Amino acid sequence: MHILKSTAVAASVLLVTGLTAFAQQTATVTYAYNGLPLLIPVDSADVISIATITVPRALKMTKVTAQLQIQYPNTGDLNVYLYSPQGTRTKLLEHNCSIANVDTTFDDAAPSTWASFCPTEAGRGPFKANEPLSNFNSDDTSFGVWRLAIENDSSDSRAGWLNGFTLNITGTTQVTPTINAMLIGNTASLSNTGTVAPGEMVSIVGLAIGPATPVSAPSGALPTTLGGTMVNFNGTAAPIAYVSQYRADVQVPFNVTPGGTMSVQVVANGQSSNTATVSVLNVAPGVYTASTTIGGAGPTKAVNQTGTLNSVLNPATKGSVIAVYASGLGAVNPAVAAGAVPPTSPLSRVSGDVGAFIGGVAAMVQFAGLAPGSPGVYQVNIMVPATAPSGVQPLQIYSSGVPTQAGATIVIQ
Repeated sequence: MHILKSTAVAASVLLVTGLTAFAQQTATVTYAYNGLPLLIPVDSADVISIATITVPRALKMTKVTAQLQIQYPNTGDLNVYLYSPQGTRTKLLEHNCSIANVDTTFDDAAPSTWASFCPTEAGRGPFKANEPLSNFNSDDTSFGVWRLAIENDSSDSRAGWLNGFTLNITGTTQVTPTINAMLIGNTASLSNTGTVAPGEMVSIVGLAIGPATPVSAPSGALPTTLGGTMVNFNGTAAPIAYVSQYRADVQVPFNVTPGGTMSVQVVANGQSSNTATVSVLNVAPGVYTASTTIGGAGPTKAVNQTGTLNSVLNPATKGSVIAVYASGLGAVNPAVAAGAVPPTSPLSRVSGDVGAFIGGVAAMVQFAGLAPGSPGVYQVNIMVPATAPSGVQPLQIYSSGVPTQAGATIVIQ
């Protein structure tokens, strides 16, 4: 992807759920950015503002239109580019016109370009973009994360907002397995997408990647084939804990090399998906919470020293030890093969440094390693500080200096 500057304004993702199986047919789908208005700052901020839309439908595209609402005093300052999940870029606008605001639909079938018409009336159009949206028709699929990038590279006195962004996509439905690197992430936190770490349990969200009825692995070592599905990392089958039509939870091998990339491919019922490429990090930590949404904020699935699940009704006492379960803490010693059942003796400990904070107070980590008897799961035993505040408190664990997701909480008496 062509990114013009080094930083980006935070964007919001619309993740549409409730997918169904599709027979191959022509379909038109519409998805919209649902975040807060996105700031377009002055040039000196050196920022590209990026809004994202996750498209959960796999279509072989025949037509794409984009509707934009931009509040900005002089559109001649702006570059506006649209990127597909495969990284194909189409220029919608590039320093066009010297008018206020953009409020239109970009459509290849329109009689003229926005740049040549320069509409001053809100909602006028549709108009052609600077480059044809049919550029996307050569992509393999519509499935994945689309990005709208807006850059002010001409004015230090003007700023504005993106208020609306909608995609309308027409194409032929695809029933072959389909995955996307940006929908591969930490199973515990449902974040850190597009990256993996040694031993991490990751969730692959895709289409037609497993059976209609979800299947969980039986107790014991994780199999490399489950429900007719196999997941290959660099061509080698990975251990699978869970698989459905739209999700597969698999463990990354411990022997992957951080600093490089790795290919991911799903084979479901004899059909191979496209290949996605993810970056390999040393660690990509996340803790398991009760949340089912991206980011994994909410009550941590922690066990009190009494054996009860930590909750408002069962808070942890100060000075006691809680067990927290995690993914992505990195290499362990002694080594354990991915998918194998971690032994109770000797315990396999995380090789890097692991620390923790409860309610903003540093907490002693008594153990950090693979959870005995639970393939693919890390366990961190943390002593609740005597000085920790009471009530619902934030919990963060650091592995080699990298924190778990924000928003995870435990309850202290």
